[in-house]
Amino acid sequence: MLKNLMVFSVFSLVVLMIFPAYAAVDSFSLEKGFYTDEEQLVFVGIEDTGKKSVFIIVRGPSGNYIGMFSDPTSDNDGSFSTIPRTVETFFSTNGIYNATAFTDDENEKDGLTIKLEYDGNKISELEDFVLTLKTISDKTITEGKTLSFSAGVTDSSLDKLIFSLEKNPPSGASIDSNSGQFTWTPSTSQGNVNGIQYNFDIVVERGAQKDTESITITVKDPEVIPPKDEPKDEPRDEPKNEPRDEPKDLGIAAFVDPAKDPQSYVDRYNNEPSYKKWFDDNYSQYDSIKHAVGLEKPRDEHKDLDLAPFVDPAKDPHSYVDRYNNEPSYKKWFDDNYPEYDSIQQAVGIKASKEIAAFVDPNQDPQYYVDRYNNEPSYKKWFDDNFPEYDSIHEAVGLEESEVVPPKIGECGEGTKLVDGICTVSQPAGGGCLIATATYGSEMAPQVQHLREIRDNKVMSTESGASFMGGFNQFYYSFSPAIADYERENPLFKEVVKVGLTPLMSSLSILDHAESENEILAYGVSLIILNIGMYVAAPAIVVYKTRKFVKI
Repeated sequence: MLKNLMVFSVFSLVVLMIFPAYAAVDSFSLEKGFYTDEEQLVFVGIEDTGKKSVFIIVRGPSGNYIGMFSDPTSDNDGSFSTIPRTVETFFSTNGIYNATAFTDDENEKDGLTIKLEYDGNKISELEDFVLTLKTISDKTITEGKTLSFSAGVTDSSLDKLIFSLEKNPPSGASIDSNSGQFTWTPSTSQGNVNGIQYNFDIVVERGAQKDTESITITVKDPEVIPPKDEPKDEPRDEPKNEPRDEPKDLGIAAFVDPAKDPQSYVDRYNNEPSYKKWFDDNYSQYDSIKHAVGLEKPRDEHKDLDLAPFVDPAKDPHSYVDRYNNEPSYKKWFDDNYPEYDSIQQAVGIKASKEIAAFVDPNQDPQYYVDRYNNEPSYKKWFDDNFPEYDSIHEAVGLEESEVVPPKIGECGEGTKLVDGICTVSQPAGGGCLIATATYGSEMAPQVQHLREIRDNKVMSTESGASFMGGFNQFYYSFSPAIADYERENPLFKEVVKVGLTPLMSSLSILDHAESENEILAYGVSLIILNIGMYVAAPAIVVYKTRKFVKI
């Protein structure tokens, strides 16, 4: 085996001596599109072996030597970046320069060459293409409608293009700098009947090259359909319990452009007296301009009725609902005669329950959403902004909202009860962490649940742990109710307690790794010592050292 290895090593050395490996530069360029005189110029590129020295010699327009850039050692993958050098140190005369890159295995004549152009202010790579924008035709658009088109170049293979707008583009117009996608929605003030013209340039740049294309966009007012008279509905008396026709839905007025923002018509009505008079004279069948453009439903007098005329206020309204659900003839009579009501519940004054909100997961405890609403300001704002149709988070998740009873004189906090006018500790089996609950806002908070799981699944599962909890509860419940009550009254104190509980919560996570009673006992003793050190010994040492320092 050793003999074969030696033979292979000798053979490999001979091959390398006969056929040496040479590294060559595959590609390189300026690190960015151009550099100004005051900037530091850097070349970047790739050579094909890695861990090689790379040199770049710059020669002037007449072939004279200007200077050299280098990277002492390329990366393992062959990528290299030269040491930065100031532009004005190398370039002073306008013209075309040659930059040749080669490795320490090559000569300059074997290297890769690119051309650079210096215009007196900046140096850039001279590209072997002509940057030209495609012709863009003039456009005509109506107020309120969106104009969108893409600007492009004749050479579709080019990348790293930068698009922009110049020479006073219209307000609100924009173009994506990477894709060339132009977008503009003219406002109601940017056009008129004859049309307002906007002339500006669309620009594309790549490196030192730049091209522009002028465009004219004409913005006109939307076409207004001539007003027309329509017969008005004549008022008529309707018998209380006789079948009656449902109010006629006039629909959107004929002059309304579906593609235009309805609010623009309302604004014109409110701000232009002549427009207001034209509308009032020609479209009096509509209750309002908002009704005509579809921003509100027509008024229906029957909708204002709290109760239908047939309802006896002394009778249980649910009896009408039961008859509606169980008697087909009664259901038909109601549907035929009272179509203005959305439901029998509305007609008899019973508030219809709303459906569960769309975001609610049926497999999730509804209280989870209530707790998040009460404890997370960002979640509360999200719900209030997006679901205003619900009276409360409880209604949205399908929970009955419990009535909040104001505390009475002599009423005690959680974990205590009033005995002969004095708050005394109440110690239910298992108990609850009053301080943690008050600190984190809910018994469903993750931190409180974690404490409960450690107590029930770890400590209480062992005989020694149960014995310890019995003694600990007597001590804990002697002071925790007072602290919890004070936390609820003083938010600042609550935040101080939360900071103080953080080390304890972190240290208790150690018990998650305990499996047997011996491990729980060992971890428990260690935790007691650790927390005594954090909460007692460490502060005592700090106080002692501080007092000693102050005396000095």
